[in-house]
Amino acid sequence: MSVKSSERQVGEMPAENKDLIPAIFQNLIGYHLRVAQEASFQAFARAAGKADLKPGWYSLLTVLAEKESMTPSELSRICGRDRSTLTSSLKGLVTRGLIERRGNPEDQRSYNVRLTEEGRQMQERLHIIAKAHDRRLDEIAGEDKAVLIAVLGRVAAALGAERDF
Repeated sequence: MSVKSSERQVGEMPAENKDLIPAIFQNLIGYHLRVAQEASFQAFARAAGKADLKPGWYSLLTVLAEKESMTPSELSRICGRDRSTLTSSLKGLVTRGLIERRGNPEDQRSYNVRLTEEGRQMQERLHIIAKAHDRRLDEIAGEDKAVLIAVLGRVAAALGAERDF
């Protein structure tokens, strides 16, 4: 039985969109995680008015706002990102003047990254947008928020233990 848009739960997928998903994907958690993540990233970027805002930049800037400086390896572990993806993000942030790299005098192969003043200002603006975005996600999750967070935490813990940094 089809549910009218007005009767549908907030965020429930319209039937016409369900019909577009290949049958093989309809019950795959990974597929739905990725689609939800992409929708969330796009909504955040629209709210920020930044068409070139890359997914995960806000989290990187926020982690760096809490610390004076960090190595890419530390950032990788905290943000749950592999080094190859992180490296391209860091290059983009350096190019935009949001972070700077500083060599480690004790180890010429290593460097730390830190926020620039422009990066700190950007993080503060994005934090306001992120809070509003998270309120929207809270509306969508509704009373299932705690369950959703718990399940996502289990997925991250179980699969995260398998990754190499």
